[in-house]
Amino acid sequence: MGGNEGIGILQLECPQGHGVGRVLREAAFHAVQYDPGAAVGPREFWPQEDDQGRFKAHCRHCDKPVWESSATLQGKLSELMASESETRASATLQYL
Repeated sequence: MGGNEGIGILQLECPQGHGVGRVLREAAFHAVQYDPGAAVGPREFWPQEDDQGRFKAHCRHCDKPVWESSATLQGKLSELMASESETRASATLQYL
């Protein structure tokens, strides 16, 4: 395993480009977590069992709910964590 393999931060954005949180794995041996931001709430393990295949968040700038398929986000995070050179990427969520 390379130096950065197994870690990554996927920045989540609304369609307007506002940050709505991030999905991250800070070390290869850590669990994946969703971080909504310090002003919004605490980190939680991700994905949640009750998300029914859809990850939902709220853009506090647009004041609108956003979502994306959990499988799509897991795929993007997996690609990022497999990279030895990239540790950050972004994903644009859809308005609900």
